Amino acid sequence: MASKSSLYQKRLKKLRAVGAALVILLVIGSVVLDHFVLQKQVTPRSANQYTKGDQSSSGSSKGNSPLSIAPSSGAKSNSTVSSPLVQPSGGFVSNHHPNLSDLPAPNSIVSVCNTTPGATCQVFFTKDGVQKSLPAQVTDSGGSTYWSWTLQNIGLTTGSWQVKATATLGYQTQSASDVMELVVSP
Repeated sequence: MASKSSLYQKRLKKLRAVGAALVILLVIGSVVLDHFVLQKQVTPRSANQYTKGDQSSSGSSKGNSPLSIAPSSGAKSNSTVSSPLVQPSGGFVSNHHPNLSDLPAPNSIVSVCNTTPGATCQVFFTKDGVQKSLPAQVTDSGGSTYWSWTLQNIGLTTGSWQVKATATLGYQTQSASDVMELVVSP
């Protein structure tokens, strides 16, 4: 008959083997969970599920241009001409007091236009009869389009510029002016 300590040793070996098997199964399970479940998550959106990052059918148009344009810029209009056009809104200019020298305020600016999905939106800058603009872009499925640009990209000079966004859909046109001027310092 086996002694109590040898029975204890046998049971301890079995418990260690079962414990090791459970640890291995947990590690394999977590790897499988990570690979097959967590990797299939939807890419998070920075605004909401309908805006900013909406992929166009022709892909991104960022290219090597110094003027970054939202991925939706090449998208075809998904709205019909009979859709009512919403007056543009949004942050037409993220910084109303930039400097050409980039100091003390940066001259990197973000512009946003919100209107009817599939409409074309453009932001205009006017000073002393001179007009400059950001390139026209088609809004995404949430009705938004975005630009990231610098003053030099579109040739803005020192002074006060009036800011206006215009949206177009078919024969419809809606405009809105920014309540603040863009004041460019040297």
